[in-house]
Amino acid sequence: MRNIIIKRLMIFLLILSTMSVVTMTVAQEMQQAALTRGKFWFSGLPNGIVDKWDNHASRWYDAYPGHYAQNNDVTGGSSGRIWNVAKVEGEFVGWEFRPSRTLGEVRALEQNELIKNYNLVDPTQPEEYMQGVMESYKIGEDNRRHMQYELEGRVMAWGLPKYDDFIIVKCKLTNTDDVTFEDYYYTRYLTVSKPGNPLGTSYDTEYLWETDVSDDIGFIFYDDHTWNPNQTDSTIYIYSPGDVTGDRGDPGNIKIEGSTDTKLYSPHLYAFSFLPDHVTPNKNGEKKVWRTILSGSGSAPFEEKYPGSEQMWNWTTHVDILNREQPKMDWRDAHAVYQPGDLAGSLYERNPRYIYSIGPYNIAPGESIEWMEIWLAGQMDRNITILGGLEATQNFVEEGLKDLKDNWSAAKELIDNNFQVTRDIPPPTPADAPLIGNDNELLVEVSSGTVDGKEVSGVDITWKAVHEGYSDPLTGQADFAGYNVYRSDISVEGPWSLLVSLTLSEAQAISSGGTVTFFQQAPVGVPYRYGVTSIDQDGNESALAGYSHYPVAAAIVPTNNLTSVRVIPNPFRQQSGFRDQSERKRIAFVNIPSKCTIRVYTSALELVRTIEHDGGGEVTWGSAEGRDYMLTDFAMNVMPGIYIYHVESQVDGHVGESTVGKFVVIK
Repeated sequence: MRNIIIKRLMIFLLILSTMSVVTMTVAQEMQQAALTRGKFWFSGLPNGIVDKWDNHASRWYDAYPGHYAQNNDVTGGSSGRIWNVAKVEGEFVGWEFRPSRTLGEVRALEQNELIKNYNLVDPTQPEEYMQGVMESYKIGEDNRRHMQYELEGRVMAWGLPKYDDFIIVKCKLTNTDDVTFEDYYYTRYLTVSKPGNPLGTSYDTEYLWETDVSDDIGFIFYDDHTWNPNQTDSTIYIYSPGDVTGDRGDPGNIKIEGSTDTKLYSPHLYAFSFLPDHVTPNKNGEKKVWRTILSGSGSAPFEEKYPGSEQMWNWTTHVDILNREQPKMDWRDAHAVYQPGDLAGSLYERNPRYIYSIGPYNIAPGESIEWMEIWLAGQMDRNITILGGLEATQNFVEEGLKDLKDNWSAAKELIDNNFQVTRDIPPPTPADAPLIGNDNELLVEVSSGTVDGKEVSGVDITWKAVHEGYSDPLTGQADFAGYNVYRSDISVEGPWSLLVSLTLSEAQAISSGGTVTFFQQAPVGVPYRYGVTSIDQDGNESALAGYSHYPVAAAIVPTNNLTSVRVIPNPFRQQSGFRDQSERKRIAFVNIPSKCTIRVYTSALELVRTIEHDGGGEVTWGSAEGRDYMLTDFAMNVMPGIYIYHVESQVDGHVGESTVGKFVVIK
């Protein structure tokens, strides 16, 4: 009897264990991944929905161009979403898929996988992509009837210079429910934004309809001057270029006289769309993409206003909005003839919510639909828009539009060739993007070297050498020719100046252990970023994927002569004077011992900052890398006034030796 009870208990526990495994499998959440190889960065899921990348300090959703915090979330971040609406068993059904908030509506059948095919090791595949299979539940978390389907998705990106301004999404949706989805629509919603705008402007997003490309890629969005429908007068700026072009492109210097922040923060043009030539024909036999633009303003007239998610779940409201198709014209042309009640041209549209959709489909159990989608960007030469001025604000739209169209041609080339690059592949990148977990980062270290027999200050730049025996993956030719070394004194976006081109033999002479270390002389105390590319014999150059994220300044040789300690700049006029805005709060203590303690006091002898230094003859307070931005130990901004510093040596043989000085902070 006892044995029977034990056996029954073991069977019961086995059943419980099996149920637990099944439950865990069913509840497997789809994990996000991040594409960071090209200039259009994307964090999300294989159906193309953005989702926050928690592994990165700025916790972004998408970014163009790339790593730079001020250019994050160009599609609106967490406000982006996908809707599914259909008739199911005679009832109207709708649900929303939204980043981070509705992951419980789907489960992973095949977990999202990130594949890095950097430098096209496999030339038949994209350079970087994520792929996976998810399934939606028949009954949602809200206990409402949804649609059970399987979605196989892939999001693709490239880092080659010709192909790095877009991502392509390719999906296949299969009905795994036991009933037909009737009049099904799959709809994308984006808040086309201009992230990192220091001016705080709004109602300044305009759109273009270009007859040669817009039937494919839809409306093209860009930043123009503020035109607020709730204000009678437009904002006026007195500093150039704002006195001529207003806040068009968001120049950083139009509010402050003498500002060194010249760059345009929003010089980019964007297009987002399902691609009509690459969607399954709908139930009417049409390869149709619906597009409409609504306003996100709460004060917009009812017929122009985005109605909110709950209303978009409603099949009737959803279809009614899609049927209000956006006229195929530029915003400016529409505004010139606008009358209340028109579908285009309102001032409220300058705060846009962009909706595009495919459908209607009747999808029986087991049947599938497929589509392709593109997120596309273009811009004027960033070396020009970083420097700003009227040349940039007057021309960035025209030049950026040309670039966007070229990028669309490049995307079409990839699509037509089954996502394979068929020509002009440059050598491997010497380094990959920093601070995102790549093993192959560019290393820049303060150093010294000898030039014409004299010791000088500078930096050592180290990167992974292109491996011996490298051959072009397409031609099979050993065509690697050398490296280009660049420098920027403003930002990771540029402008980049070519410092030197190293031939293969020159690089081999300074190579060791599979890496190249190049010494670059640099002025002391001036922060620069550095980047390296590779080049082949035909002039094909790799992307500038590897660069120093934080600027590095060549340092003064340390000294134990404390009478030579100085503060630079002094006085500090609330700005360091460097063009790099991440270093605008930078102040430096120079000619200091290699190891010392620096204490900063107010004129009333209140301690505001303690700096422990162990390095060269200089230490900064307020650098980007230190992320202290000239804050006190209590995370307070330094106020104008007279400050006293005390430098105490910790160098053996000089411990306790000290000096006192002062510097001034002027408003």
